[in-house]
Amino acid sequence: MRDARPANTPAGPALGSTPLTVPTPAPRVAGCPPYAPPRPRGPIDLRLDGNEGAAPPAGLLDVLVAAGPELLRRYPSVASLEAALCERFRRPPGGVLVTAGADDALYRACLAVLAPGREIVLPLPTFEMLPRYVQLAGATLRGVPWPNGRYPTDAVCAAVTPQTAMIVVVSPNNPTGCVAMSDDLRRLADHAPHAVLLVDLAYVEFADEDLTAAALGLPNAIVTRTFSKAWGLAGLRVGYALGPSWMLDWLRAAGNPYAVASASAALAAAWLERGAAAVADFVAAVRSERAELAERLRRRGLNVAESQGNFVFVRTPQALAVRDALAARGIAVRAFPDRPDLADALRITCPGRPPALARLIAALDEVL
Repeated sequence: MRDARPANTPAGPALGSTPLTVPTPAPRVAGCPPYAPPRPRGPIDLRLDGNEGAAPPAGLLDVLVAAGPELLRRYPSVASLEAALCERFRRPPGGVLVTAGADDALYRACLAVLAPGREIVLPLPTFEMLPRYVQLAGATLRGVPWPNGRYPTDAVCAAVTPQTAMIVVVSPNNPTGCVAMSDDLRRLADHAPHAVLLVDLAYVEFADEDLTAAALGLPNAIVTRTFSKAWGLAGLRVGYALGPSWMLDWLRAAGNPYAVASASAALAAAWLERGAAAVADFVAAVRSERAELAERLRRRGLNVAESQGNFVFVRTPQALAVRDALAARGIAVRAFPDRPDLADALRITCPGRPPALARLIAALDEVL
């Protein structure tokens, strides 16, 4: 049983002349509730609410058997995985940092760059952990609306001030799937050379344009990517940051040593070497499903964003009712009841498997 938390955090009743007090969090934590994504009720056997990719083959686990128990005994090293990523992206030594998921890289970047008195320009809605990281870093968030369409470069540039320490580009954006273009990155870098351009490309494999090379050609950009989506390794929690080594050193200083487990690093390295063809096939299947699902929903009169992620983003006044009706049929999709700007929104992951897509479409036909 968890310890009960006192109802009030100021000083409590006195014992003699000594006041009793209870612990209190730092102000930046006090207004930041724990992350708890809403889950639909019911027995779910088709989860389309987390944007996970296809599972790798069971044979990949042979990597751990071959490595033996010594892999578990020693503190982990990500040197081999970082070297493979450096080769893949043509980065110099120190130009890649492996992290515990891309969100670990984003959090490190916020802690390393942001502080009280500094500002971040962030188009909204976006990945819901980013405003939390900004709050925990003590910085001021200057939000710019990005409900649909191309990245709002003009509005972002207009929001930049001398106090702007970071500009964020999430492309494809989560949860809408909207994207930025290479020209947007160049304009932002030119307009705000004093700010770090944080480019989150967690879903880039599903997009029409890979912005990695364009971002890495800029002097003030850090790119974050992940094995959790297209590569199907969300359970391993492996991501990475790319950028100038002197900037990545800030992220190294802002994080824990040995953040990625040995087993996770070994499996990610092996799948990076073996899995390119399987990942490409999965991405092609998702792109086809995304187009079909979006068209079916539009024919029903729903407002569907031009997503380039592995999901479809739709707005309907009946969002919660649709979510719950699908859950009653064993299918989980993501709703956002705790976010006023997304109260009418659903994010539906494309499964990448024909039988699962057929089941989803049949359920949507019944529900809608």
